[in-house]
Amino acid sequence: MNFTRRLLATLLLGYILYFYSELAFWGRWRTKDTVIGAIMTWLIYSVLAFFVLLMAERFKADSPYSVFLVGAVFGWLVEGVIVQEAYVAFPFQLVWTPLAWHALISVLIGTYLARRAIGEWGISRAAAFFAGLGVFLGLWATYWKIEDGYAVSVEHFAAYTFIPTVFLVVAYFFLDLTSPKEFIPTRWEVGAFGAVVTFFALFTFMAVPFSPLVLLPLLVLTLYALKGLKREKKLPQWFEGSRPQVRPPPHYAALRRSHLRRAEGCLV
Repeated sequence: MNFTRRLLATLLLGYILYFYSELAFWGRWRTKDTVIGAIMTWLIYSVLAFFVLLMAERFKADSPYSVFLVGAVFGWLVEGVIVQEAYVAFPFQLVWTPLAWHALISVLIGTYLARRAIGEWGISRAAAFFAGLGVFLGLWATYWKIEDGYAVSVEHFAAYTFIPTVFLVVAYFFLDLTSPKEFIPTRWEVGAFGAVVTFFALFTFMAVPFSPLVLLPLLVLTLYALKGLKREKKLPQWFEGSRPQVRPPPHYAALRRSHLRRAEGCLV
């Protein structure tokens, strides 16, 4: 049962990350896109989602700062391991898109804040958040006219995002419904998912021999920063989403003992 819940959480979060990192980023169906390619890309993002959940658990990532750092690792894995875009316009593309989009939009806003909006915020505040996010993504789609001359119309953008957005809502709902309280995979699971990332890393190393000299220090420093944030503050894991934690007041225990003593005195 725990394995099934972990697998479901991995696939659902993988779709959320895929939606923001690919579908929302490109803003249109490109000529080279295929349904099979979309499914394969979702599965690759699910592999990375496994490590996002693992980092969130190990480092108790619960604040915007720690979540952004988890997103930074995710972004560098996408652009520096799965593909080699991080080395094309080096060092500019170590920030764009790993930090400026994957960490900020996909993880911090699209996953962390969106799930808080669904589970913790009021209706008006949550509606304003998602409306603003939708407007931003729509405006972003118009950028491609400057980049490659392709103008995305409002009708095209709406048609392109309608069905994926329905799947996104389903992913949000079932992620909160099925997520385990603790994401603690077995060594076999870590090894299996790690083998997929290693496979891509080997191809990246063959294509860009200096890639480990760039990527490994960034990953080590980021994980070290996450470890430091974990020592400072320990709260429930961010991937538990909207599950509220009700805690008694600081003097609850002392007051309770006092009332019990009074009750005993009355009985005597």
